[in-house]
Amino acid sequence: MSHSVLLAGNTETLADLSATLHAIHLPPLAETTNLHGLSANLHKHGADTLVASLTQLDSDDRHALVEMLRQRPITTVLHLEQADSATTRELATAGVGSLVIGVIQTSRLPLLLDIAEARLRQLRQLRGQIADLQNTLQERKLVDRAKGLIMGKGKYSEEQAYHALRKLAMNQNRTMADVAEGVISSADLFN
Repeated sequence: MSHSVLLAGNTETLADLSATLHAIHLPPLAETTNLHGLSANLHKHGADTLVASLTQLDSDDRHALVEMLRQRPITTVLHLEQADSATTRELATAGVGSLVIGVIQTSRLPLLLDIAEARLRQLRQLRGQIADLQNTLQERKLVDRAKGLIMGKGKYSEEQAYHALRKLAMNQNRTMADVAEGVISSADLFN
């Protein structure tokens, strides 16, 4: 993947990181000294990657970074000269792909970018799976509710109600969830 990099930070290492990015043909689109307005800065410059080196992460910057990553995950390499374990756990959970505490060897930046990109792909895949599972669960709830309404009349068993929904879905070339929604809407009209 080709990266469009926003470089942020306030450490002496920042110049070395910038030089390394230039050497690997990823010159930063922009540089900033802090993470204030991070989301707007990324959007403004069209960056899809954040490389940051900070002495430490104050609570405002940490909150801004965590919120941004929850809303719009991006490839992130973060170097902090100091951090406590609670901060590192929060950053890892939020989706920071590569996190280095203490001394960073700038020559390892290409590897850190690869790791961050792999973690981002994994995070997006997991979020997609979660969304699919939530959708499936919602559809199952609709089908179960529709079956309950059909069974409520006392004429159908659970299996018969299921087969009736399935037959309707097949005959109408619709999903069972769509048919179930129709059954529920119809029942709601008469209650």
